[in-house]
Amino acid sequence: MTTIKKEPVDVVIVGFGWTGAIMGMEMTDAGLSVVALERGEKRDTYPDFAYPRIADELTYGIRLKLFQEASKETVTVRHNPGDYAVPYRQFGSFLPGNGVGGAGVHWNGMHWRALPSDLKMHTTVMERYGKSFIPEGMLLQDYPFSYNDLEPFFDKFEKVCGTAGKSGNLQGTIIDGGNPFEGPRMSEYPTPPLKQLYSGALFSQAAKELGYHPFAIPAANCSQPYTNPYGVQLGPCNYCGFCERFGCFMYSKGSPQSTILPVLTQRKNFELRANSMVIKVNLDSSGKKATGVTYVDAQGREIEQPASIVILSAYQLHNVRLLLLSGIGTPYNPQTGEGMVGRNYAYQMNSGISVFFDKDTNFNPFIGAGAAGAVIDDFNSDNFDHSDLGFIGGAYISAVRTGGRPI
Repeated sequence: MTTIKKEPVDVVIVGFGWTGAIMGMEMTDAGLSVVALERGEKRDTYPDFAYPRIADELTYGIRLKLFQEASKETVTVRHNPGDYAVPYRQFGSFLPGNGVGGAGVHWNGMHWRALPSDLKMHTTVMERYGKSFIPEGMLLQDYPFSYNDLEPFFDKFEKVCGTAGKSGNLQGTIIDGGNPFEGPRMSEYPTPPLKQLYSGALFSQAAKELGYHPFAIPAANCSQPYTNPYGVQLGPCNYCGFCERFGCFMYSKGSPQSTILPVLTQRKNFELRANSMVIKVNLDSSGKKATGVTYVDAQGREIEQPASIVILSAYQLHNVRLLLLSGIGTPYNPQTGEGMVGRNYAYQMNSGISVFFDKDTNFNPFIGAGAAGAVIDDFNSDNFDHSDLGFIGGAYISAVRTGGRPI
């Protein structure tokens, strides 16, 4: 196959979800020429997420149209190092996005910040419980940066999304109604919290009676009309119930399409190429410097895109695989602890319970949003004493109603 060679650019971005869109803005702001490559199709709020098309639960909620299709491309899993790797046939615990916007299109909008102790967990445990509390072989490490280092970027991203919420720690002052365990914020959320649904109100009442600290879930679902720092207008959430696994037709849920693309795609120093599957990061003769990427386009042609900077911003698993296919870095070996590529991959774990109420307690299940609800952080991270518990970390506890769809 003959490889087509494109004209060099300053930056090539691999994967065009949240990270790709943000980096596209940052790089073009710096005056650099940027090409973004996305393996999936091009989508925009209109016409792709227009109502009533997007309120198709069978297509989007059950058949998962916005996600990576496991029958065409999947990942493998093994339960221990001695197992044979077997392929996923149906995604469940994680749902990699596919197409422009990536998982930023189908996420539910819960917009959490890392807690200060999350980023310095090794130091936190050592100082509070001592070295002996950490089991032998546990890979517990601090990040090389702190909450205070990241706070300006948390703040900026919330303003891009128009995140709805209530501060619990504003510049060191604890504020009632917010999360008292959060790190100090430089400013209040861009928009007020979403309206509290009846289930969330009952949860909050019970939590307060038990001495806990309920607050509205931070939501990248605008609670009122809002214009973000890029000049893009967002509309208020209408609690339609078609949020997680769906695109937002109201321009309310923060996504690359609703917050960044209207500006970025108009820039002359930016180009987005969809249906472009990157297969390799190209290296110079030393093997230590990236010179661009090779990808396959929708016509099956192999194309080389030279670039001075290569940014990998796909889903974590795909970034790791691309590094391995390109011969970059040493693969992580869990038996020896050597290697960095693929090391410490982790994913969120959620569990749920069913709660029963008196027959006269009535809810409207069809009203909801991906992040509509109430939550407590009293049992998250190191917000409570683990001395006699034998484990590290924790979780938030919430009552969320995303919407009662027909199927």
